Amino acid sequence: MLFRPELSPTVRRYAAAAFVLCLAAILYLSLAPSEATPAANLGWDKARHALAYFVLTGLGLFAFGPRLVLLGGVVLLGAGVEVAQAAMDLGRQGELADLAANLTGEGLAVATWMVVAQWRRRRSAPA
Repeated sequence: MLFRPELSPTVRRYAAAAFVLCLAAILYLSLAPSEATPAANLGWDKARHALAYFVLTGLGLFAFGPRLVLLGGVVLLGAGVEVAQAAMDLGRQGELADLAANLTGEGLAVATWMVVAQWRRRRSAPA
């Protein structure tokens, strides 16, 4: 598989479990009524979006590898959450800037994965 480092099945299972927990946390924090979530004073909103989707995508890459269905699913999740927030009447707003931050985090995770995989290939190549 293209740029997939060799990981043990145990590491992939733990990464898959962490991916599911992160996915559940993102869905809850994105779709719950605004008064049911932690205070919004935790830092810059766009950075939190990018970080959440960076972690989610990175865990997915560790667990499942760079599969198109994973990457497409995470992109659709980020867009779907923003559409759902715009449609709901729970104190949430869907924003294009939030979608851009989600996509930035996803893109950074993929880019990081590719750089690390390239470095590992070069390091393990015979001299």
